[in-house]
Amino acid sequence: MSDTGGAALVPASGAPAEAPATAPAGAVVDRGGCRAGGRAGAAAFVCYLAVALWLSAHDLVFPDAMSRVANGYYVLFSRDPHLAAIGFVWNPLPSLAAIPLLLATPLWPALASRALAGCLVSALCGACSVALMHRLLGRLGAGPAMRLVLTAVFALHPLVLLGSAAGASEPMLLVLCLYVAVHLVDWLTGADPWQLVHVGVGAGVAYLVRYEALAAGLAVGVLVLVVSWRRSRGGKGAPAMALVDTVLAAGPVVAAFGLWALASEAVVGSWLATFAPQYGNSAQVGAGRGTIDVVSGAGSFAHLRYMAEQLVNTAPLAVPLALVGLVVALRRGERALLSPVCVLGSVLAFQNLVFSCGMSFGWLRFQIAAVPLGVAAAGYLAGVLTGGARPGRARRAGAAALTLAMVASLPLAWRAERNPRLAREESRAVDVAAAGQYPMERRVAADIAAMGLGRGAVITDVAYSFPVVLSAEDPRVYVITVDGDFDALLADPLLNGVSYALLASPDTAPADAVAERYPGMWEDGAGRAEMVRQWSDGRGLTWRLYRFTG
Repeated sequence: MSDTGGAALVPASGAPAEAPATAPAGAVVDRGGCRAGGRAGAAAFVCYLAVALWLSAHDLVFPDAMSRVANGYYVLFSRDPHLAAIGFVWNPLPSLAAIPLLLATPLWPALASRALAGCLVSALCGACSVALMHRLLGRLGAGPAMRLVLTAVFALHPLVLLGSAAGASEPMLLVLCLYVAVHLVDWLTGADPWQLVHVGVGAGVAYLVRYEALAAGLAVGVLVLVVSWRRSRGGKGAPAMALVDTVLAAGPVVAAFGLWALASEAVVGSWLATFAPQYGNSAQVGAGRGTIDVVSGAGSFAHLRYMAEQLVNTAPLAVPLALVGLVVALRRGERALLSPVCVLGSVLAFQNLVFSCGMSFGWLRFQIAAVPLGVAAAGYLAGVLTGGARPGRARRAGAAALTLAMVASLPLAWRAERNPRLAREESRAVDVAAAGQYPMERRVAADIAAMGLGRGAVITDVAYSFPVVLSAEDPRVYVITVDGDFDALLADPLLNGVSYALLASPDTAPADAVAERYPGMWEDGAGRAEMVRQWSDGRGLTWRLYRFTG
């Protein structure tokens, strides 16, 4: 690890600077460890890809993952292809990353129709996070055997494995958080400002993945400010040095936040489209609030209790080990563990806070940051126990017991995935697959294609009909909400060559733009259309195709 000493650590007053905190005992930066981490990541990629193909073959797809693939798909293949079609409710990087793969959709339609493009991206991100987890454990002082076992615990945890295989956005956030954590450790133990460049860039890119990265960026900025100030011992140059270090670490995430908000305002007229009244995350959570409260209970206290129950059942050792690790690290004068606690702990705290405030669905996957947090803390504590020239038998046994406790927690996490109360999203995915929803929606696309309709013949709100459009033989048949002329065509469909409207039942599509423009269309055509086709799955989810008559 780099230890720059020198002028960078001497304040302008001439007072001696505080030396960087020492690295944990046994901390390593070695080529052999990098190769082992690379092999672990490669093995994880093969595993995640195999699971992804199995899930896809059984139609076990998260709507969130498919919708992000759809946002990238519209950029390339919609009737009005343009970059802004990617949307502004969700951060853009997961959809942007899928676009190169989606170029091959004409050769392999499942990349879009079954969201495999997103699965490939998340599998790669999950594999890279495994390699980075192995590297982080080395930085924290875990021995080779412990690194291998704990990396396997991380890789095989259901939140990591299923998220990486199912196309979720969390693995992309996770790999960037671990990238930030590794380089922040190197700065905390070596004071090399170049490491802060890596930290800042990683945090800035992470914000383009998920909003939680804003909490991580803020926490990292505060940590860097405090540590940089203490290193300079309050000399005349301390404010300037601390400010420069903080800007390096937190500036990119602030810039990413500002630029994304500016782009959203310029294109859709909203600084934060996630709070938009029709399609924003807040509106979606509001529409589902009754269902959420039935499971979790109503009110902030009930929500926090529900999230705590999720956490205890998925990563029971994460918070206790992190707290114990912090106490041990502070007593030993080691700062390395501050990095994963700061980065991952802030993401975890953010998710629990927004759910307690009624601004999140509270899915089980939102606890994913607890998994690497617990693994990192266990690795640090195990390294402390076995560090030194000749660790005693009791200390080696303690490290082994700690590692085995992490292994033993895996079955509990997998059991939580089968609990429909805790794993509501996963349970719903199983119900959707059993009811044949996605095959039914692919049949909708095939039946409309068989009608031989021309470009722009069917108008639909892709906030809900994205599975149909992704399965379409020719997506240009559909006028969709991200098209620049959607509102104009919806105002007078027949005059603009739009012959049909595709709608889902109101309980499934509460804010459908077509139904809102023509109230009562779902029930009887609203005097403007007549129903020509209807499709339903085993749960009763229904699509109707209406032909405009006037």
